[in-house]
Amino acid sequence: MGAETNLRERRRRFVRRRRKRSTDAAMTMMGHLGELRTRLVISAAAFLGFALIAFLAYQPILAFFRGPLCQLPTDILERMPQGCDLIVTRVTGAFTFRIKMAALVSVAAAAPVWLYQIYAFVIPALTSKEKRYTAPFIASLVTLFLVGSTFAYLSMPAALRFLVQIGGPDVVALLGAEEYLNFVGLMLLGFGVTFELPMVLIFLGLAGAITVDQLRKQRRVAIVSITVLAAVVTPSQDPLTMLLMAVPLYLLYELTIIVLRVVMRRRARAAAG
Repeated sequence: MGAETNLRERRRRFVRRRRKRSTDAAMTMMGHLGELRTRLVISAAAFLGFALIAFLAYQPILAFFRGPLCQLPTDILERMPQGCDLIVTRVTGAFTFRIKMAALVSVAAAAPVWLYQIYAFVIPALTSKEKRYTAPFIASLVTLFLVGSTFAYLSMPAALRFLVQIGGPDVVALLGAEEYLNFVGLMLLGFGVTFELPMVLIFLGLAGAITVDQLRKQRRVAIVSITVLAAVVTPSQDPLTMLLMAVPLYLLYELTIIVLRVVMRRRARAAAG
């Protein structure tokens, strides 16, 4: 009788513990979902706030986007009916253009906010060693994106000159505002994202997915892959713009090999010591 009572008591304790664990897990899941919702709301608020600021600060931002076009030689601009102004062909064209430009600027300006929100959401699940690498990794991503976008902006006048003149003297360019904005936006975004390639390769190297020797032996494959990537990412697919992207990307590939070799050597010495 006593043994049977003890068995029932143990069953009750087991059931209570399991229910408590299930309740705690459910509360933890709800807490994570609540935190995720809060961080999404903050990111969305940052996007809307920067978009409003960009919408109001229209003229200086427009001057920035028109910069590469206005840097074309005077003889080329004189052959273009609008010079370095932009054309809209619909009644709502100017409003749509202003909204799109504000959204594009807001995506870039709000990037630090939503990157931090991702970092703050993920950081509790990381180990102390992983936490040490997270901040430098994110800082490197932001830096490379800015370097890529800056390189795209500085090389855009050469690309525009090539594209405007390639049709010959009998073809006159009349640039639409939205078409031009799409070209500039895709150039800045495309170069910025593709310049993240070194961090992706370094991450794969640290994770053991690739080695320095493999990167060395696959240089021909890398050249072909980078050329294809440049052809896909560049909005115009013209050879000059592709070359402007492919050459620095390959130089970054070689730089990645050097950096990864140094990092792996230091890791090997630390493990041996």
